[in-house]
Amino acid sequence: MLIAKPCTSMKAINITPEEKYDIDMEELCECLAEKGFQIKRVTRFLALVKKKYDISVFPSGKIIVKDTDDKDEALKIAKEIYECMEPYRVI
Repeated sequence: MLIAKPCTSMKAINITPEEKYDIDMEELCECLAEKGFQIKRVTRFLALVKKKYDISVFPSGKIIVKDTDDKDEALKIAKEIYECMEPYRVI
């Protein structure tokens, strides 16, 4: 389950999964690129990607969809990203 909340410091939606993740950011970005995301920057602590909006993705599974306050749109984008995260879910 995903929890989506407006960001308190900027126009953005924070999306946090209830599940735990341990994500290899390089591999995640390969999958995202195949789904049409533009990869802007990747480190082991953060991936900056774009698909309509600028998006920050963290190894914990947290996602910030920037420059929107539309929760439904942000969740739609996040669900695409979580498809690539599934192999990294900690059970």
